[in-house]
Amino acid sequence: MNEAGAAVGYLWIGQDVSADPGAWWVWDVVINRDQRGQGFGKAAMLLGEEYARSHGANSLGLSVFGFNTSAQGLYNSLGYETTSVKMLKTLI
Repeated sequence: MNEAGAAVGYLWIGQDVSADPGAWWVWDVVINRDQRGQGFGKAAMLLGEEYARSHGANSLGLSVFGFNTSAQGLYNSLGYETTSVKMLKTLI
């Protein structure tokens, strides 16, 4: 929420679909376009990590599109590590 108390986006996290109950996943995170760059994404991720940890999580994973370099920068700054890379070539 911003200073006026209005929602600026959302974070959806929960247990991963693996057999490991301590593995959690960020299913979706969205910050409204006009609110980006103000620290709300970082705050949401930190709150999500705290929530997951308090519910038994020992890891929190996520996916990020290759073109979304600002999100990648945020996740890197929070200590997330790249575990896989998916590539595509368009054949026309």
